[in-house]
Amino acid sequence: MVSRRTLLVGGVGVSTMLTACEDPPPAPQLPSEESIVGDITYRTSDGFQIVATFTPPEDVQPPWPVVVLLHQFQGTRAQWNGITPDLLAAGFAVLAPDARAHGQSIGRWNASGDLEVTLDRAGMLGQWVRDVKAAFDWLNLRTDIDSERLHVGGVSAGANAAWVATGAQLPVRRAVAVSPRFDTRGLLLGNEIQNFKPFGVLFQTDETEALQAQALFGRTEEPRHIEVYDAFGHGMDLLDDRRARRDFVAWFSDTP
Repeated sequence: MVSRRTLLVGGVGVSTMLTACEDPPPAPQLPSEESIVGDITYRTSDGFQIVATFTPPEDVQPPWPVVVLLHQFQGTRAQWNGITPDLLAAGFAVLAPDARAHGQSIGRWNASGDLEVTLDRAGMLGQWVRDVKAAFDWLNLRTDIDSERLHVGGVSAGANAAWVATGAQLPVRRAVAVSPRFDTRGLLLGNEIQNFKPFGVLFQTDETEALQAQALFGRTEEPRHIEVYDAFGHGMDLLDDRRARRDFVAWFSDTP
């Protein structure tokens, strides 16, 4: 029997084949479910075992405000290693998960109670908001979290997921969307969400992608802001710009 998985190559859907003689990669060793700092794990409503890194700020008394960070398509939570110290220094705890079918989050519990490996990244893209909900559910089980100040930041596909999360009846206070896309073939645009009203979003983009961000900005309620930078770059590359990085953190810090 032949199994299928779908990848995005250059923005185009491409079917690839895994022959029966190829063994799927083993599910990664999961962190202990009792872990509360560092690498931790939690489950989504549809069975994905998400692996994330939770880092609290030093010398700041809880309860802490939190920023959940969503990486790019085909990226991992390690993409946020560079900006996490900026958020910690501003007093935020940081939760950085690997999105479903990415990094270490490739295990999914089936109906029989077995943990299967799932590598269909493109097929799972439209479900990233479920990952945000699972992150918030895990955070809200903690007593050291300020549940009134839960934020989301994302880049590229993660930017779309952060934007959608603000309109999906989740307890998001503020969001930053870096290099979001409007031409996503209908994915991560909130079209399936009843009474979809995104709000509280800072859009960050360079000039080449400004029209994409402006299309989503027009669908967003106040408070909202769009910043177009002279620096060129998509997603994490844009955050290499010092001003963009400062604005990213400030949008959360300036929350009333």
